[in-house]
Amino acid sequence: MDAIDYQILTALHEDGRLPFSQIAVKIGKSTATVHQRVKRLKERGYINSFTVDLNWEALGYPVDAFVSVADTASHGLAELSDRLRAIPFVRSSAAVTGEFDLLLHVKARSSSHLGEILDEIRQIAPGASRTVVTLSTYISGQIPPLPAITPDQQGNDPI
Repeated sequence: MDAIDYQILTALHEDGRLPFSQIAVKIGKSTATVHQRVKRLKERGYINSFTVDLNWEALGYPVDAFVSVADTASHGLAELSDRLRAIPFVRSSAAVTGEFDLLLHVKARSSSHLGEILDEIRQIAPGASRTVVTLSTYISGQIPPLPAITPDQQGNDPI
């Protein structure tokens, strides 16, 4: 990956629907170059997919919480996560270190709705849990910095 690839990733990160022609103008390259580089970035695994970033608050789910759960039933974390996937308000499940085994990101309509979701989570994962409700989010969706590049990686690649 070079500086041009990074410029393309940055533009797509800001707006995944941005046409290649607009990215090309933005970075001073041809549309064909942008197309080929995006294809290569996808093939190399830098881009997983093009998705929609939903505004959960606008959709009626303003409560944002993180729930830590323990796997006391020894289902295995992958199986437990698969079972928790049945709850549509669980946005993500990540294996973590420390006192708990999984960290769930949950969205809810209200605090009482969050309580209902927590009850559902406890049905599936009956062990100890801890819930933290988000008050404000200040940083979200950053793109990582470009790794150090050598002079021969400065975007002189013909594609």
